[in-house]
Amino acid sequence: MDWMTHIVFWHWWILAGMLLILELASPVFFFLWLGFSSAAVGFLLLVFPDIPVAAQLVLFGLMSVVALVAWRKYRLVHPQSSDQT
Repeated sequence: MDWMTHIVFWHWWILAGMLLILELASPVFFFLWLGFSSAAVGFLLLVFPDIPVAAQLVLFGLMSVVALVAWRKYRLVHPQSSDQT
């Protein structure tokens, strides 16, 4: 259980990879943004290795929400048409 108190950057990158693989089975772009957020937290942890676990989780949550809201607003402004090839 030591890994739960000391998360390193590659833990976040593994989570990002799993979320991106999960996105392949999903018809919507939900897990894609969670994967990007996870990879971003991993990169931040690589640059700043002393970020506490609680702050990492808050960063992941905030980045995920911001990415999902931004994607939703983008899709409202640019609706997908059915005649695109």
